[in-house]
Amino acid sequence: MILFMAMNEPTTRANIDLNIRGENIQELFSWYLEERLVVNRRYQRKLVWSKAEKAHLIDTLTRRYPLPLILLAETHISGTPKYEIIDGLQRLNAIFSFIENRFDVGGLYFDLEAMASTKQLRDDNLLFQKEPMLDRKLCTYLANYKIPISTYRIEIASDIDEIFRRINSNGRLLSNQEIRQAGVTGVFADLVRSLATEIRGDVSHEEILPLNRMKAISITSKELDEYGIKVDNIFWVRNGILLKEDIRDSRDEDLIADLVAYIVSPEDNKPSSSRQALDEYYGRPKDSSERAVERAAERKREIDGLVSRTGVDTLMKAVLGTHELFVDLCSEQGFKAFLDKGSSRNYGVPRYYQVVFLAVHQLLHQKHQKLTDRKGLLATLSQIEKHIDPSTGGNWSAKNRESNVNAVRGVIEKHFKRTSSDPSLTTGRVELENLLTRSKTEASSYDFKQGFCRLDQAGGWDEDAFTKVLQTICALANLGKGKTGYVVIGIADKAADAQRIKILHHLEPKKVGEFYVVGVDREAKGHSNLDKYFQMISDKISKSNLSDEIRIRVSSSISQLVYYNRTVIVVRVEAGTEPCFLNGSTYRRSGTSTVEVTGRDIVHLAKLF
Repeated sequence: MILFMAMNEPTTRANIDLNIRGENIQELFSWYLEERLVVNRRYQRKLVWSKAEKAHLIDTLTRRYPLPLILLAETHISGTPKYEIIDGLQRLNAIFSFIENRFDVGGLYFDLEAMASTKQLRDDNLLFQKEPMLDRKLCTYLANYKIPISTYRIEIASDIDEIFRRINSNGRLLSNQEIRQAGVTGVFADLVRSLATEIRGDVSHEEILPLNRMKAISITSKELDEYGIKVDNIFWVRNGILLKEDIRDSRDEDLIADLVAYIVSPEDNKPSSSRQALDEYYGRPKDSSERAVERAAERKREIDGLVSRTGVDTLMKAVLGTHELFVDLCSEQGFKAFLDKGSSRNYGVPRYYQVVFLAVHQLLHQKHQKLTDRKGLLATLSQIEKHIDPSTGGNWSAKNRESNVNAVRGVIEKHFKRTSSDPSLTTGRVELENLLTRSKTEASSYDFKQGFCRLDQAGGWDEDAFTKVLQTICALANLGKGKTGYVVIGIADKAADAQRIKILHHLEPKKVGEFYVVGVDREAKGHSNLDKYFQMISDKISKSNLSDEIRIRVSSSISQLVYYNRTVIVVRVEAGTEPCFLNGSTYRRSGTSTVEVTGRDIVHLAKLF
């Protein structure tokens, strides 16, 4: 009844200009290369299709069977027209991955000679032909296959959220958590999503990402090794808390949602853990009755209010701080090894983890204590299973969870002591690894320097290197209004530099992906200590000839992270309200390089503000 009433009423929202047409795969691939196809990570799920699912889709195309419609929203990002993928992300990725020779179908690979664009990429050594190849005629047919595309122009961003929610809220292929998140906005949902990406490591510099960059931060399995985050290395899987399939189904977000809801709820009203409880946090009713709808809406308002009162930043820092401690505690053996000496049990491990995590979290952030006996805590955790008795079944009662948390807290508290300082632990390890991952999706917003001293026997201060950093700061400040960039000191992005530092300073670089963490501690020795070295860099930026707005802001936005006893300096650069200059010149980023802007290009630069 409500639906028909809405259909008969004139809309007060912006008109949606709908257009349905067929586009051949060759044209869609050109959009992909030109970064015109974008993914909004606020509501889109990860790239999760297996090789078998991708191969099945390609087989469908080669058999000339029809494909479901792809839904795109026409939008503008920084003044450039883009297509935001609403429905069809997995299908488009499967097609483009096959074209790029990232997987085979029946042992055969796409012939790069079949399309002009792929031939050019091969000639430029950006794609490499794998063999044996699929028949050229079949590849040409595939390139010319027309996929039904529905595009619509829309002015209100919330309409996109609503359309996505309506398409996916009854989808059978989505997991429970993905259905909950579909089109849902609010501080609780956003916090859970942010924490999940930070812990998994599939973070990105921007929320809206070109489709061709998604593979750098999506999750890979053994059979399809084309993505940036290996599922076996994710904290939850590495420690036996969740299975690989659970990550695909976003069960990690279920767990985090449970933790956050418990943390923000008052002591006398801790929640139970169940599918219905999770649904209601996202405003999803258990049925279509008016009472259920009202209850779910009220529960969503309540949980959002609790998160807001505690503070999103406070919760983010606290939960990641506790997580950082668990990363350390589980570094020698996985969390599962604490349970029955590493038995093969799978059921119930997430509940054991929740109990221990919440107990530690309360000691750190409610009782303001810090860990003082790591060895003792590890010994106690090795026997912790006998102190935990979580209920089984789908509904975990509030009483049972709370009693288990209290019991564990009482057992481990002897290894903690009260401190007057900030109990929040630095999230250096996780934060730095995620910062490096973000750089994969927006390389122009990041710059990495091994340090400011020359890599020779004398090891003297290199003023030219510091000047180049000032030029890079200027260029990052010119990314455009609302943009943020980073200069990270103590990271070598060249293996040769890392090897040279190893020889000169007898320091073993810590390899993280394609980077080498070398730290600045070796340079700080020439300035008495790290604090004086840090202050010296801040002062030099503050006294530089950068535009006043940027000079003042950046000099107070420098922080330190400690990664395996190596100190890294992070310079955060927020763009101002107008272009930035240095000694009368201005600069911009071109890929990972910094170039001077001259003549008419300065006018184009000004249009970014």
